[in-house]
Amino acid sequence: MRVLENVFSRTVEYKSEERAEIYLALNENPFPFPEEILIDVFKSIDLDNFRIYYDSPDAEFLKKLSTYVGIDGIYERNISVGNGADEIIYVILSMFERAIFFTPTYSCYKIFSRALGVQYVEIPLEDNFRIPNFNFKEGDVVFVPNPNNPTGHIFPVEDIERILKSKAFLVLDEAYYEFSKVTYVDLIKRYENLAVVRTFSKAFSLAAQRIGYVISNEKFIEAYNRVRLPYNLNYISQLLAKAALDNLELFERRIDYIITERERVLDKAKQLGFNVTDSKGNFIFIFLKKEEIEDIKVRFISKGIAVRYFDEGIRISIGLREENDIILAELERLRGSRGDFYE
Repeated sequence: MRVLENVFSRTVEYKSEERAEIYLALNENPFPFPEEILIDVFKSIDLDNFRIYYDSPDAEFLKKLSTYVGIDGIYERNISVGNGADEIIYVILSMFERAIFFTPTYSCYKIFSRALGVQYVEIPLEDNFRIPNFNFKEGDVVFVPNPNNPTGHIFPVEDIERILKSKAFLVLDEAYYEFSKVTYVDLIKRYENLAVVRTFSKAFSLAAQRIGYVISNEKFIEAYNRVRLPYNLNYISQLLAKAALDNLELFERRIDYIITERERVLDKAKQLGFNVTDSKGNFIFIFLKKEEIEDIKVRFISKGIAVRYFDEGIRISIGLREENDIILAELERLRGSRGDFYE
């Protein structure tokens, strides 16, 4: 019965919903995958690879990932893949006795822990968003998104190394690395209890293809590969990911656009008097009181706008400029309609 309760709670959280006209709730890339690259990929398809259990990952993909990571001492044998970063997180959770994460944080850490029946500990971040001291133990796995999700702030390296100097295993979730330009992947060469997880969902507009990868020491990657499902990343997804890595300049221009928009939206939100974090992701976070959240939710839903709602506030994905302008206009109307609302 306990297992059924865990699975049911997970299913409820994943319930699909009709997409709003302006959907800025899941931190998706506002740009579609480039058509010209897609056409080239389809032209390159080897139909014979559809009938076989295709290598996951194939050697060429591992080599391109190693080059993209770009850290001396990080080779193909230090990398593996998953059917999205979520599968990697799910598999790693199954390898440990207890999970620890710091709230507010990525909701799937808790959802997956419950689904797997893994013991977990939720610890609130300190007021300055620093990771509090905790008695980490051998057998613990600690999950830290960097930039944090949903706040978007960067954790200082001293917080990260404090965990690494314990006996716990740390998983750094760098899903938004391309938007922050901050990575601690080089610490893998100094610490055997570190894995870095990344994804093609955000910066590369490939969320539907479910492409994630994990970087760690060779021993951990071997253990991960024994636990994960075989052939977990399909042939077409690998072709698309390799094509994206071959066309980095195009995606970097899009990333720059999103970063510029993020900073513009942040600046405007501050001017309106909102309490926002210094987000380095492809989203912003506004801290609000519960009654304020409900007022904004009613307004946004009536306007066909979807954002993500938390107990502490709202997370708004960065969309195209015209979408962001609509969000800012609605925030300005709310500010103007109740001048004392956020004071």
